[in-house]
Formats: sequence, C-alpha cells, structure tokens
Amino acid sequence: QDNNMGYTNYWHQHNDFTDDQWKEIKEEYEYIKEIVGFLIQDESTNDIIKFNGIGDNEHEDFYISKFARPYGSERYQGDDISFGFCKTARKPYDLAVWYMLTFINRINLSFSISRDR
Repeated sequence: QDNNMGYTNYWHQHNDFTDDQWKEIKEEYEYIKEIVGFLIQDESTNDIIKFNGIGDNEHEDFYISKFARPYGSERYQGDDISFGFCKTARKPYDLAVWYMLTFINRINLSFSISRDR
C-alpha cells in the first residue's frame, strides 16, 4: 500500500479572519492560481477558498472560510470546532494547499498548521 494515501495537512482556525487578513489571503490565492492554476480546480466563493487537484486522481477538497465555525456547531461531544484538515496523498496540488496554510499562518499566528511527515 502507498504510504502517501493518508498524507494530510492540518490546521486550527480559532477566530474569523479580519477583512484585511481575508483580503490578503484572497490576493495570495489569486497569485497561487496564476502560478499553479493548472494543478487545481477552483470552486471558491467570496467567503470561501475551495479547490481540489485536477485529474482522475484528485483527493480531498481544500476548504477554508473567512469565518471560524461558531460555538454550538459541534458535531459530537468533544468536537474541536477549530480543527480542519485536507488529505492530499502528496499529489501535486498539495503544494498549493501547504503554501496557502503557511501564508495564512504567517499573517495570523493563532492559525496553527501541521502536516504528516
């Protein structure tokens, strides 16, 4: 079995992004699309960045919102509503996922990131 199949990026979004932060994030995403747009299928909206890899072997959507999940939206007892993840199986679009996460972490230090090694 390919040990990349479960390769995952993780993050914690505790708060909404400010308008200025979201503007920076969206501008950086537009830059990413100019550089590696051939790798990703964009399904973003005004308040959401959502994309996946292109091709038969696409894996999981990368999805991040301007707004953190609200308290009370827990899906089960003990659900960490700040937690997000995207399994990419180290496919080429993983570069865009990790780049976006590191960029967001740089402008919002409360947005913590990690990934499988």
